[in-house]
Amino acid sequence: MIELCERAVQPVQARRFSAEEFCSLAQTEAGSLYRPRSEVLRMLAVGEAFGLCAAGSRPDTAMLVLPAEADVSVAAALREVYGRAPRRRGFVFTPPVGGTAADAQCLLQAAMAYVRRRVPGCPVWAVLECTPETEQLVPAYLAQGFALRALRPLNSLSPCYIFSAASLEESGEGVWVALSDATHLALLLCRGWAAVASRITPEGCALRVVPV
Repeated sequence: MIELCERAVQPVQARRFSAEEFCSLAQTEAGSLYRPRSEVLRMLAVGEAFGLCAAGSRPDTAMLVLPAEADVSVAAALREVYGRAPRRRGFVFTPPVGGTAADAQCLLQAAMAYVRRRVPGCPVWAVLECTPETEQLVPAYLAQGFALRALRPLNSLSPCYIFSAASLEESGEGVWVALSDATHLALLLCRGWAAVASRITPEGCALRVVPV
């Protein structure tokens, strides 16, 4: 297990979850990514589940790490948008199930450490369904080195935040855009810009969006 951060003063450790543990959490998830159950089982067959446990070792929050070339709907949808699977092995992180933004950041740290050990420098994508509840998670992804590259429908998931962990070269000055201004944000991202940082304003969360 990997010691990640502190929650309520005590160190938090992420560990691999069993299929049963992950499915018990996914049953309470309203998002469409974890429906139907047969697709969840397919993802578990090809990927790894990382999670955090609450007091008493009860599963509290989890996410999946999938090979980018996997024959599952979320990976296939990313390949359709961004081209065929890369020659180097890559990975896709699915949305966290349950937990808080701090928990999501812990899981991202654990998942990133796992894939970097397996394939150093590999491409890494993350998908997060766009809902009022998941807006609070976007800063956690940016804080872990991800850049927001698209806000668009992805297969049957509509709409989604799509993140990439690849290094970016900024080609000009950026602008700050309210996360709630989805139309403006999506248009900039469609032009090839990327959101790389966040800050809290009196109006809510704002993202720094830069041309790349």
